[in-house]
Amino acid sequence: MLRRIFAILLAIVILIILIGFMLPRQITIERQVTIDQPREVIFEVLQDFRHFSAWSPWHAANPGAGYRIEGRPAGIGATLAWSDEGGSGEGRLWIVAMDPPRRIDMRMELGESEAESYFLVEPEGLGQQVTWGMTVSFGTFDLTGRYIGLMLPALIGRSYSEGLERLDDYLGRTPGRVPDPPEVFTDETLPGA
Repeated sequence: MLRRIFAILLAIVILIILIGFMLPRQITIERQVTIDQPREVIFEVLQDFRHFSAWSPWHAANPGAGYRIEGRPAGIGATLAWSDEGGSGEGRLWIVAMDPPRRIDMRMELGESEAESYFLVEPEGLGQQVTWGMTVSFGTFDLTGRYIGLMLPALIGRSYSEGLERLDDYLGRTPGRVPDPPEVFTDETLPGA
């Protein structure tokens, strides 16, 4: 009887491992919204981390996390870091490439994990379609990551949709122009933290 239980457990473990190897090594999550603002205005706000606290879904959910800008606040090399002992842990997001006013490419570190994130701003009708996306790659033997990857589109996608709605609201307060950042800061904790 004990042998049979052991054989069944072993078969289940082997099955979980085999299924894990068949799961995707890379996932991409994207959400879009159409914003009725000039492309350059949207791009300027997205590439300047001083505006982050005004539209970020994570800052809205957890303003007590220690957000800070390291170095320059905007453009290639701009870095946003955070430390949240009770939630998301530590992380960094920095701009690695830009194609104004169309695309911003970023790298993100969450603990020991890394991901690529991006914004696309494309004309659509009378407005601009803003796409917020992230691509996460898992190592060959990162089976835990691959299983977690099954849940990421729902978890991250919800936050991305909320952030894009907040961005639209934020930009709608000053139609046609870049709003003043909530506060001017560099190497400081973001407002509300």
